[in-house]
Amino acid sequence: MVKNIYMDHQRRKDLNLRLGNLIIAIFLATVPTAITYGTLSIHGLNICRTLSSKVANSTEIKTTCDKASWDTTKSYIFLIGFFITLPTWMWFYWSMKRRETDIK
Repeated sequence: MVKNIYMDHQRRKDLNLRLGNLIIAIFLATVPTAITYGTLSIHGLNICRTLSSKVANSTEIKTTCDKASWDTTKSYIFLIGFFITLPTWMWFYWSMKRRETDIK
């Protein structure tokens, strides 16, 4: 019975550690996610600018290309955030878990 209570307490502590580290990782990943999003946006707009300088009907093509570039970049924002947050979260979690086992 005592072992069961200890296991429940340990699982709860582990869950709190995971959730807390996830919140910290999401907070810390916002800046690299924003930088990546901005870089991809600028890259897409540069492609559109280069394309419009090489074709005859440049105004219409540039407008359409700019809109397509922004839409494409927006569609990847969650994927970018996920791949930046996941390693950050795992690093925090493993570091805290290792520290917890070293103390014991």
